[in-house]
Parts: sequence; C-alpha cells; structure tokens
Amino acid sequence: MTHLDDRLNRILIDLLSDRIIERMRERTRSALVLFAGIDLGLDAALGQLRQLRGAGWSFEVMCAPEALWLGNGRLADLNAAGANGAVGDLLARNALVLVPALSITLAAKVALGIADEPLSALMQGAIERGSRIIAARDGVCPGSRDRRERGLLPTPAYQATMSRHLQALADYGIELPWAARLASAVTGAAAPLRQAAVLKASATIKQSGVFGLREARGLAETELHLGQGVIVTPAAAEELRGREIRLVRE
Repeated sequence: MTHLDDRLNRILIDLLSDRIIERMRERTRSALVLFAGIDLGLDAALGQLRQLRGAGWSFEVMCAPEALWLGNGRLADLNAAGANGAVGDLLARNALVLVPALSITLAAKVALGIADEPLSALMQGAIERGSRIIAARDGVCPGSRDRRERGLLPTPAYQATMSRHLQALADYGIELPWAARLASAVTGAAAPLRQAAVLKASATIKQSGVFGLREARGLAETELHLGQGVIVTPAAAEELRGREIRLVRE
C-alpha cells in the first residue's frame, strides 16, 4: 500500500465516521409521535411539541382513525412526516416513542398486552425492544385538571381501573408526565415519572398539625385533602404546585 493509498483510506474512514456520528445524532433527536383519539391535554402537548421542534427535534406521526382531524392544520407547523413502515423499522429510526395525549382505551390495551391496531402494536413493540416511551397522562389520570374542568369524573371503581392501567404502564418503564411538561421529560430537564401517576384520585392526610416537604414528596395522588388547621410549609406547598397536586381544605 502506497502512502497515497493510506491517506485516502484514512480520509474515507474519517468521512464514514462523521456520517455515522451524524446519523446517530439525527436518531437521538427523532421521535415517533402517536396520536390517540382524545384531546385532553392536547393543546398543552402540541405547544410542547413545537418547543421540541424549535430545539431541533424531528417527528414521524401516526394518528388513530379517530384522530385524523388533527392533520387539518393542527400539525402543520411541526413539519412532521407520516409514519410508514414496519414496527421494527419505525422504532429503529426513532430514539423515542411519544404519546402527547394518552387515551383510556390505548392505556388499557397496552397495560393488558393487547396489540390489535397500529398504535398499541407500536407501543408493545417499543416495550419489547426496550425503547424509551413517554406518554402524557392527562387523559387517563382520574384527577387531571382537564378532567375536572370538563366534569369527567367517573365512579370510584372506574377511577381505580384507570389508575391500575397507569400503574401497569409505569411498571413497564413508560414515563408519564403531564402534557404541559412533555418537553422537559423528553430532554431530561425534569425527572422522568416512572412511578404510577396515581394510586387513587385523592387522599386525606391529616386534620391538624404540620404538612411538610417529606409528606408532599411521598404523595401518589392528584388531590390532597387537609383540615383547616393544618399548616403547610412553603417547601411542601411548592412541591404540590410543581406536581400539580390540588390542595383542598376540608
């Protein structure tokens, strides 16, 4: 091998290495976005997707049949490509599966291992391959703000079922932030919520005394009931606000 051949080989190796690194970077900032047929938390989630797009993320989008209306202008500014291909190929191209608005139906299917349509099949495939999955819990969490504002408050038994499905998803390793915090969850600016979003909709802790930060951090509910005489420390109040846990004085 001549000196010229050796230099050419080094140049080719450098070019190939740069291309491989660039492709890896592209994949790490690409997400497969699945839209179920629900709009709870959707406006906040779309805002978060635009924020990620501005930070250099690219998206492949798949919509459930009942969510096809989103394509009529709602997703135009995301410059997203339609998701086409086999499950393995889609997951190989994207480092992240993102569900901006998780529905009760989709959560139930994935929790029970049912993969009878594209969205549940992709989520099941991602779980089996160890892919990272982030799903906004607003549509399934019994005590979510959107549900309260719309009066969508099912019976305690149904709420318990919704919570069990969220618990199963969390146990599978799916991260379950609120829709308004999707971007932070994706970039790692906020700790991923791998634990169940809710064990029950509300909790009554105490009727007197002091409610502190340690107790606030231990909550797994979305609504906290305290007696009028309970003193909430500033740190605990900030923790409740940060986790969007509603405080109700009894």
